[in-house]
Amino acid sequence: MKNLKILFLVTLVLTPFSWTSANPVSAASTKEITSKLEDLFVASRKVNASGEEKQKARAKIEEALDWDKIAQLCLGAKQAKKNSGKNFEEFRNLLKDVVVKTAYTRLDKFWNGNTKYVFQNIEIKGNMAKVPTKFIVKGDPSVLDYYMLKKGNDWLIYDIAYEEERYSTNISEQIDAFLKEGNFTTLLEKLKKRRDELTEETSKSKKT
Repeated sequence: MKNLKILFLVTLVLTPFSWTSANPVSAASTKEITSKLEDLFVASRKVNASGEEKQKARAKIEEALDWDKIAQLCLGAKQAKKNSGKNFEEFRNLLKDVVVKTAYTRLDKFWNGNTKYVFQNIEIKGNMAKVPTKFIVKGDPSVLDYYMLKKGNDWLIYDIAYEEERYSTNISEQIDAFLKEGNFTTLLEKLKKRRDELTEETSKSKKT
């Protein structure tokens, strides 16, 4: 379950879709969002390609996520305030490394079973959007909600919910429990260890 939640954070390789907007006034924003996602779908198919093509695809996906807000939500308001500055920056970078390294090893495989989806009633309020999405994976349905925030002229993903369970809430609860027994330095060390393990796994897979 945990791996599936991490995978869905950057799983954006999808097939043709349909969409509706709950508010006609938001039609322009809805088009911006769907256009943004379409670009990411194309990029996601190439995350395990080779050379420059792979690098461009991964960069596009990483730039589509609001890592500051993701880190703040996962860390929780109290801990984010307590560990601001350099500590927060290190946490954000480590969290990003762990998420993308986990997801990239599975993205192309996830869609081998002719996975399909449909966007359902995109909700837009000001610069915030919720994008409910129904997936059919090898015949099994599941629902994923993308939460997006508009910054400048761009829409960025900052959270997801898998079957109505928010990714950030799940991670925040785990971190709170961890920090009751350890400290922030230990948390960073744990993330570094996981990042290094994932790097080593990737290196071994390339050799084999």
